[in-house]
Amino acid sequence: MSSPKEINEAVRLTELYQLEILDTEKEEYFEALVDLGLSAFNCAFCFIAFVDSDRLWFKAKRGFEVREVPRDLSICSHTIQHQQPHVINDCLEHPVFRTNPLVLGSPWIRAYLGIPISSVSGNNIATFCLLDDTARIWTKTEVTVAVALAKLVEHSLVERALKAKESNELNSKQQQNYNNQGLGSWKNTAHGGQIELSPSMEKWLNLSQTPVVQASWFNNLPIEEDRKMVEKARLERNGIAFTYRVCLPSGDIVRFEEQVYDSGNADDIRLFGLVKKISDPSLETLHPEIAADPGNLPRMEPNLDLKKFPKSFLRETVKGRLALDHQGLITGLASADDNEFTKLKQKESFIDLLYGEDQETFSKILNQCLGSNTPSEAWVRLNFQDENSTWLRMALCPKKGFTAFKKPSVIASFTAMINKSSSVQKSIFDENLLNLTGTLAKVGGWYYHLESGSLKTTEILREVLGSNKDSLNSIFHLSSILSKLSGRNIAVLFIECINNRKPASLEFESLGQHDKKKWFRMMIRPSISDDGVPMGLYGSIVDISETRRMEQGLEKNLLTYNLIVDNLTDGLVEIDSSLNVSFVNRNAKALLQKDKELFVHAMPLNELIPDLDKNQFAALLENVNQVGFSKSVEQFVGFIKRWISLRVFRSGTGYTILIKDITKRKNQSSDLYMLNSAIEQIREVIMVTNDIRKTKDPFGLLYVNSAFETFVGQGRDKWLGRNPYHLIHGRIPTRHYRQLLVGFLSRQKILVKTEYEINPGHKMPCDILISPFLDTARNAPCFLIVFRVFEN
Repeated sequence: MSSPKEINEAVRLTELYQLEILDTEKEEYFEALVDLGLSAFNCAFCFIAFVDSDRLWFKAKRGFEVREVPRDLSICSHTIQHQQPHVINDCLEHPVFRTNPLVLGSPWIRAYLGIPISSVSGNNIATFCLLDDTARIWTKTEVTVAVALAKLVEHSLVERALKAKESNELNSKQQQNYNNQGLGSWKNTAHGGQIELSPSMEKWLNLSQTPVVQASWFNNLPIEEDRKMVEKARLERNGIAFTYRVCLPSGDIVRFEEQVYDSGNADDIRLFGLVKKISDPSLETLHPEIAADPGNLPRMEPNLDLKKFPKSFLRETVKGRLALDHQGLITGLASADDNEFTKLKQKESFIDLLYGEDQETFSKILNQCLGSNTPSEAWVRLNFQDENSTWLRMALCPKKGFTAFKKPSVIASFTAMINKSSSVQKSIFDENLLNLTGTLAKVGGWYYHLESGSLKTTEILREVLGSNKDSLNSIFHLSSILSKLSGRNIAVLFIECINNRKPASLEFESLGQHDKKKWFRMMIRPSISDDGVPMGLYGSIVDISETRRMEQGLEKNLLTYNLIVDNLTDGLVEIDSSLNVSFVNRNAKALLQKDKELFVHAMPLNELIPDLDKNQFAALLENVNQVGFSKSVEQFVGFIKRWISLRVFRSGTGYTILIKDITKRKNQSSDLYMLNSAIEQIREVIMVTNDIRKTKDPFGLLYVNSAFETFVGQGRDKWLGRNPYHLIHGRIPTRHYRQLLVGFLSRQKILVKTEYEINPGHKMPCDILISPFLDTARNAPCFLIVFRVFEN
C-alpha cells in the first residue's frame, strides 16, 4: 500500500513538470524579483528555486554561480513540507542543518529565510529564499515582505499554468526535449466510475478539453496482450513501475511507464497513477522488419503447425500482418503478438482467398498502392464458403528501397470482422442508401463505423471538401480536412460525440470558386445500439452561404441600430407634435420605472418625466425644428433619484428622445476619475499602482499624469501596466527604498525625504509620498505615489 507521502510527492512532481519551467532560460520578471529581494534585505544571497525529484534548480539567483544543488543537501526540501515561512537565524545552532556541507563549507550559510511557493492546486513546488553568511534575526516585517515577494512568483506561475492548459497542440520537437518532464497522471473518482486525466495524458491520448473519461474506456486502452498485466499491477498499487502499450484511435502504438498508488486510507478506493511516456508512435520503431529485405526474414521451423495457414489463420486472427509481393502472393505472415514476419516456403495467392467480386477490387487497389508508392486501404471478404463471410479491413503500406532486381511489395495490416450478420455488414459497406439520401436532400453525408473503422462518403460531401474517394477513405483523413477548414481539432469533436452519446454541430467557412467565401454547417449524430453502446457516427454537411449572407446583412443593420441605442442612449421615447408619448422602449421603461402595460393610450410627456423643465424643453424643440436635432440637456429626475441626459431628433411629424443615465458621471464615484481632473493642474509627478498583495494581476502602473513625461523623459503610454520598480530602485538611497517597500507591503502612508538621481551624477532633493486608497469604482485597493522635486 502506498503512503500518503509518496502520493503527494508524485502529484507535486507532476504539477511541477507540467509548468515546463525546469532548465529554462532567464526571465526578466524573476530576475527583477531577486534583485528587489537582495537590495531590500541587504543580504548575501537571494534566489527562486524549484524542488525537483533529486535536485534544487535555481530559476533566478544572486550571490553564487551554481545552477542546481542535490536535493538532499538543500534546506528548501524541508521548507516545501510546510505552508509557513521557514526562519533560521543561525544554521550552526540548528539541530538538523548545523552539519550540512553548505553550512560548514561554501557558501557558508548562516541565516536562512525561505517562503514556500504553491502551484494552482496548492502543492508546494518552489521557494523564494534569502540567505546571509552571518547570523541575523529576521524581523516580523522582513518575513511579511518576503511572503509578499513570494506571492508575486505565485502570480506568474498561475499565468504560466493557465497558458499551458489552454494549449491544445503538442509540439513534437519540444516533447523530445522534455527529458524527465514528460510525465502525466490520472486518478479515479470516489465512486470509481470515471477517471480524471492530467493535460499531458489528454495530449498523449489525442483528447482535448476532456479531463474526465469513463473508467471502462480508460481501462481498455492497453492492447489486449498487456491488459491483464496492467490490471494486476494497478490492483497491487505498490508504486512499482511497469510498462505497457496503448493503441491510439489513429492506430499508432505508444509505450507508457506507470506507477500506481492508493490514498493510504483503507476506506478510500481512489487510485493515483503517475505515467511517463517512453516511446512515440512510429511504424519504423515498432516494426523494424517492415523496412527489411524479405530475403533476410527467418524461415519457419519444420515442426511449426501450418494448419492455421492461410485460411484458418485469417479466420481466427482478429488483427495481423501479411507481406505481399507485387502479384499478391503471401511472402510473410505474423499474428498480433509476434515480433517478426515469417518467410514462407510455399507462396500462396492472397487474391485467390477472396470472394470473386472482391478480387478485381483488391488487385486494382494493390496496383494503385505500388504505382503511387503511397498507403492505401481496401475492404475485402474471405471466401470460406460458410454462412457468414469474414470481412477484412486491409491497410496497404508499400515497402521502400526496391530496385529493378527486387520487385515492389507491400505490408498489409488487417483487421478481421468475424461473425457479423449480413444485415450489419450491408449497412456498413453498402453506399447506395447513403448516396440516395444525399441526392434527395442535396446535402453531403458520411457514416463511420467504430468497430470496423469503415468510412463511407457521398459524392456531394467529397465535392464540398474538394477531395476524391481515394483520398477520403478514413475518419482521420476526414477530420484532418475539416480541421484545416474550421481551425478546430475535429477528431476531438468526434471523440466527445461518441463518449457523450450526444449530437454535435459545427459551422465553418472556406473559399469556393473565384475565392468566393462560402459557409457550411456539419451535423454529427452518434449511432447507438440497443444496449446503449455507440456503434458509429452519422454526419451531414449543407451549404448555408446564402442564409449566412442574409444573416450578416440583418446583423449589420441591427448592430448599427444597437450601437446608437446602446452607446448613445439608455432609453428611447417617441412623442408627437402635441408632446404626447406614442412609444417607449423597454430600456426607457426600466430606467423610468414604468409598468410594461402603462402606454395603452397616449399620455403627456410631463407625466412620464414629471421633473422636466417645460420652458427649457420648449426652447430645445425650437432648435430641433430648425436644424433637426438638439444638444444634450441634463435633467435630474426626482422620483427615480437619477440624473439623465436628453437629446431630441426630428422624426416624421413628431420627435424621438434619446435618454442616457449620467448619474455615475455626476456623482464622480471613481477616485481615479476624480484624480484625473485635479492631477493635471499641478506640477508634481503623480502615479497610481495596484496593490501587490490583493490581486492576481502583475504589479504595475494604472495611471500617470503629464508631469511624469517631463520628469522621466519618456512617454506615459510606455509605462502604463509596467512595474514601477525600475523608476525607484537604484535612483534613491537603499535605506529610503526599504522604507517605501515596507509602506507598499504594510499599506501604510509614508513620506520620505530623499535624493532622486534623474541622470547619472545628477541628483535632486525630493519628497516621495506613498498613500493607500480604495478605487470604489472597481472595489480594488490602490496606491497613490507623489514625487515632489525641489530645484537646486
